[in-house]
Amino acid sequence: MPFDWKLALLDQLKALLPSTMLQDSQVPVSLAKAKVDQPVTFGLEQLTFVVDGGAEVSIEAFNAPGDVDADGVLGNAPTKEDVTKLSPPLVLGQDGWLKYAVRARAKAQAGVNLPFLSASGSAEGSLFVADYHVHALTDRVQDSVINDAQHLRLPMVLDHVLKLQPKEALAFQARTRLETSVTLKWADVLTSNLNALSRLLPAGTLVGIKTSTGATVGGSITVTDDFLLTFSREKAGAVVVSVQRGVVREPKLAAQVGVSVELADAQVVGAALDALVGLPGLAQFEALVNKLSTAQLNDVEKRALRLALDRLGLKDYEADASALKRAWEDRKVQVKQALTAMAAGKISAGFQYEYSRLSDEQTLLRMELPDEQLKKFHTSLVLGRLSQVLPQVDPGALRSYFEQDSRTLNEAWGFSLGFSKWQLLHSQSQKKLQRVAQFGSPDHVHGPRRYAYVGVRSYEGGFFKDRGGWSVDFKCDMAEFKSEPTVRDFNFGLYMLLRRNGKLSDESLRQAIDEAIVWHVLDDADEERVLQQIKDTARGGEVELRLELKLADALFRELTSLMAFGQPEFFAKALARSMPWDTLSARANPGFRQGVYAPLWMAYLTEKAKDWTPQRAAQRAAAWLKQDRIAKGEDGQVAFWEGTGGANTFADVLDKNSRLADVSGMYGGTYVRWQRLVAGMAQLKDGLLQGGDPTLIDSVFSELEELWRVSFHVKAFGAMLLDLSTKSIQGLKSAERTLTVVTGTGTQQAQLVFSASREG
Repeated sequence: MPFDWKLALLDQLKALLPSTMLQDSQVPVSLAKAKVDQPVTFGLEQLTFVVDGGAEVSIEAFNAPGDVDADGVLGNAPTKEDVTKLSPPLVLGQDGWLKYAVRARAKAQAGVNLPFLSASGSAEGSLFVADYHVHALTDRVQDSVINDAQHLRLPMVLDHVLKLQPKEALAFQARTRLETSVTLKWADVLTSNLNALSRLLPAGTLVGIKTSTGATVGGSITVTDDFLLTFSREKAGAVVVSVQRGVVREPKLAAQVGVSVELADAQVVGAALDALVGLPGLAQFEALVNKLSTAQLNDVEKRALRLALDRLGLKDYEADASALKRAWEDRKVQVKQALTAMAAGKISAGFQYEYSRLSDEQTLLRMELPDEQLKKFHTSLVLGRLSQVLPQVDPGALRSYFEQDSRTLNEAWGFSLGFSKWQLLHSQSQKKLQRVAQFGSPDHVHGPRRYAYVGVRSYEGGFFKDRGGWSVDFKCDMAEFKSEPTVRDFNFGLYMLLRRNGKLSDESLRQAIDEAIVWHVLDDADEERVLQQIKDTARGGEVELRLELKLADALFRELTSLMAFGQPEFFAKALARSMPWDTLSARANPGFRQGVYAPLWMAYLTEKAKDWTPQRAAQRAAAWLKQDRIAKGEDGQVAFWEGTGGANTFADVLDKNSRLADVSGMYGGTYVRWQRLVAGMAQLKDGLLQGGDPTLIDSVFSELEELWRVSFHVKAFGAMLLDLSTKSIQGLKSAERTLTVVTGTGTQQAQLVFSASREG
């Protein structure tokens, strides 16, 4: 074969090898060291690869399950319990293998970017190459090595890869600039953050954008890290390609990620512009703008134009048609830029979130290519250009792409792109805290490392009177490797989701809209208009409603300090604001509920829930409401209703949400969970100030997640966070909040997303 490489001094090497059969249990994994006989040099596009003569070769033998291949190409089959884990490219069992590993160099011509990088910053890239030869266990070690040594192969040479036999592999590891791509639904981009659009309108103006759920945006991702590319053959005629994170062989840098996205298509841009204009709609507005420069508008047209201009913050341009046209064209450019920034931000932040939670040596991509296709794609694969390969590969060839079976991602909510092993709301009830460690050197004890946590509490099932659930994702991860990491080195964040779905009644829709008002997505004045929009879109069919809240690191750190003070009035107001919606005067809107019920919750918290049984709660609620001329209702009927302790009364809410953590016969669950929240935030605050050990995060999550067990508490927790945000430097505008409505099925499925940029 052209460009094959050979071992030197075979007679001396043979004397070092055991003469026994490969199956002998005395055969060690590390067999011997050898030297390359003659240098091998070959080109690939504008790169030159070199295997130096005299380079050291490591020879290893594998003959039984349990043998460890440091590169992970050979290994045991996954256990039945670990159904999500991919098999290694070669599975130990009835055969034996000999592995030959050597270091190669890569150089680029002048002016050409080298895809393989050196940790030292030199102009050459270093590759660790491995050739795996399969043998019968009855073959003798000496004979097998001497025979293999005449024709050793390289994964960068297409002919070598094509001549692999079943159960053989070629692999190389290098710090590579890997180019890949994802396709994300615009529906998921828009739900993550509409602030970039809503900020193009005056503060507090509601934006409701309607799009098809099938609209997608493509993103190109460049990630630089240590990767292992493996070509293996399971059967004749096809090669399995695997890309995984490489084993740490020497000190390394943290992965670097870059993202670029395609421009939004006309449909999405039009939907965004229509959402900004509001009434009278984009088409009529642009017609009026055009007419203004050539003819006189009638009174109806003037009112319609003025309505749109007031909403857009462009009313000063009404008297100057040419200036108005220029201002509107500028606004359209801003919308396109905002959409691009939103998509790029979502993909970049989401990919980094996912990637930081992948363990070392985890498989990122696996696909099976017929030999004829491999001939076409081999060079691109070797050079890390997955973005050129993946769009052309038959979807059936893709076995796994970041643990998915497709490059088009679904349910990319919150911080996630939807890659992670855990999926939101896919189980009845889920609590998970998992720490993923990545290492910056072979010394896993004293060397640099970085950690990322998956901290999730979620529930799927009954949600008030509907189907649905809730989820909280506590984000904490490190951007860089640290030899002695502390809590200060982490980036934090929080994502919360309340979700309803099904054929929702009028009451359920109003309850969901009320929750959006509680979380400052909507105002009271928006309620009827949004309700009508949902009804018009749903047309009596099934609907999914998602209320989402996301806090980034800077705001979360501020709120940690504010919550650590444990001032009960903030939680009391949040609990009152979050009481169930009802047509009764005392429950009609969150602001009024807060004024009526906050004193009751304040008493409950300051009295540490002592003697707060449902019966006593009903009595105190009735007595309190009787003092409020409006809240008590006509002839005191609301106060009387509270005194009964029936469904949705204060006593009923206390009963359902506090007895779950009964303390010595008291209904103290809400109080105890609030206290644990305060304790957890105090721990985190101290850890941030003093540089606490990362294990502190385990304790913090344990304290916080207690409050996230119950939907009412999750709702109140979100309300408290937003109230405290108004007292932070970052402000309420930094908290991302959206209400998403999904209606229809199949090609008729549509999505409405509501949000507003609110200062307080």
